[in-house]
Parts: sequence; C-alpha cells; structure tokens
Amino acid sequence: MASGDEWCTIESDPGVFTELLEQLGCPRVELQELWSLDEDSLAQLTSSTNRVYGLIFLFQWIGETQKEHATTQTPLNEDDIPSNLFFAHQVTTNACATQAILSVVLNADLEEQELGSTLGTFQSFTASFPPNLKGVAISSSDEIRTAHNAFGRTDAFLHEGKIHKPTGDEEAFHFVAYVPQSNVLYELDGLQKGPIVVDTVGAEEQEAGATAWLGIARKAIQDRMQQLGGEGSIKFNLMAVIEDKRVLLESQLADTAESDPQHDLLLSQIRMERDKRELWKAENQRRRHNYVPLCVQLLEELARDGSLRGLIEAAKTKLVENRRR
Repeated sequence: MASGDEWCTIESDPGVFTELLEQLGCPRVELQELWSLDEDSLAQLTSSTNRVYGLIFLFQWIGETQKEHATTQTPLNEDDIPSNLFFAHQVTTNACATQAILSVVLNADLEEQELGSTLGTFQSFTASFPPNLKGVAISSSDEIRTAHNAFGRTDAFLHEGKIHKPTGDEEAFHFVAYVPQSNVLYELDGLQKGPIVVDTVGAEEQEAGATAWLGIARKAIQDRMQQLGGEGSIKFNLMAVIEDKRVLLESQLADTAESDPQHDLLLSQIRMERDKRELWKAENQRRRHNYVPLCVQLLEELARDGSLRGLIEAAKTKLVENRRR
C-alpha cells in the first residue's frame, strides 16, 4: 500500500474500477471487459445499456521506443483543445488507470447527481486549467488518490515511504481512453501533449445512433494493436465505461406487467447483476487483505511437524527439472 502522497499500482479489473468510481461518489457507472471487437460483441454491449461513455485501452509499455509507435496522428495544441473536453497530462506514474477512467467520466454527459459531488467539484475547479495543471490537480487530489490507493496490493515487506518501481523483469502497462465529444472521437493519452482527433462521426453514422462512434473506435484500436506488434507479442485489455446495467433493466421492469413472460426474465437479469456486484465486492476485499501473516503461520506449522525442509527440497528439485526442459 502506498502512503503519503504516493500512488500505488492497482489491478486492471472492471470490479476494481467500478468500485473506485463508487467511492468517488459516481455509483451509476460501471466498467465491462470486452473480449472481442467484432460487430456481435459491440451489438451485445449496446443492447445491454442505454449509454456507452467511452473505451479504455490497456497495452503493455515497452519502453521509450513505444513513443515512436504511440500514434500516427498529431495531438492538438493546447490552444486548439475544445473548452468542453477534459484532457490532463499524466504527471504521476501509477495514476494512469484512474486518469483514463476520469478522462471518460469527466467527458460523459452525466447529470450532477450521477457524477457526484467529489468529481463534480473537481470538474468545475479544473475547467479552466491547462492540461499540465489538470494532471497536477489529479495527482494532488486527496480524495482521488485515497480511492485509488484503496485497491493497492498490501505488502508488508515494503518499507513506509518506499515507492515500488517495476524492475527489468516486470511488465509495465499504459492506459488510454477513447471518448466521443460533439460528434468527434478523441484518443486521450496523458503522455501526449494534447488530445488526438481519431475521426469525426459523419451524418450517416449519427443516424445509426448515439453509439455509432464505437465502429470508428474499433478500427482505431485495431490499428493501434497492429502498430504495437499484434496480439501475439503485446498484451492488451479493453474495457467499456457504461451506465450501470441495472438502470436499464429496472426501467424496463417498471414498464413490464407481471403477467408478461419478460417480467421474470428481467428479474433474473437484475439478480445476476446484483450477484455480480457482490462477487466484485468480495474479490476487492480479498485484494485488500494482507495474507502474509497467514503464510508465515503456515510455514511455522510446517516447520514444527518437520515437513518444511522436505517440501523445500522437493520444490528445488522441481525447479531444476523445469529449467532443464
């Protein structure tokens, strides 16, 4: 866990990010992992919720050469950034996941009560800030940092005040957001000097509905994946930031008569969504739990009954055999 003004690394998981937003007072937004970008997957996504606010793309960061392949388009200059578009530079290494989420939520068409007082106040306070000061404001926000760090790994062997940095053997990842704003799709990457205009949503796409931008985003993300080496050499993850699915289901249930066969189906789907939230809550509690004392106690018990040394030797033998293969 981080302390003071540090930001820790958190797991890229829809349950983590959804509860993080809840802690920031934004309870009617959730994240959903997308396993495919084909038309059927996007159609299923848009049929399960009223609103898709944006996409968050996670990819493996492979060092300074990454910047050469980050994008083929030129970021907007500061003076050209639309006043209604929230864009912040990334000034804190481990905050990129939360910053990507905020890049979507703070550009979404959320009502004041949906956004919550914490993020609503932050949005108003930083409205006139340039990108670098917006990034500093995120890094300096006690509320945002506390919510972020609540999902950090508990590690009793990290000293107070010591920041863990990835070694050469550890993988580093980066997050970027894709958000629609005023019929334009933007890529928001805090490591770039400004937002990147991916494409405009034409009249034909607009007639197709409010989520027509997803087709444009799909092509942009697929192109990015190819630039980064393809799925075989780079690790990717994609999540959609959407309205809480229970909102649409409960609205449909209210308009459905109890005698309608659809009524029971809607009830079942609502229960599934509630069960999913309970599962996320339990998983997040396990993430926060410190298992080190349990492991130490188990090792002590194994040592007492004389089986620890034998297990260690067996593990060493297995390790040697695996290295020979």
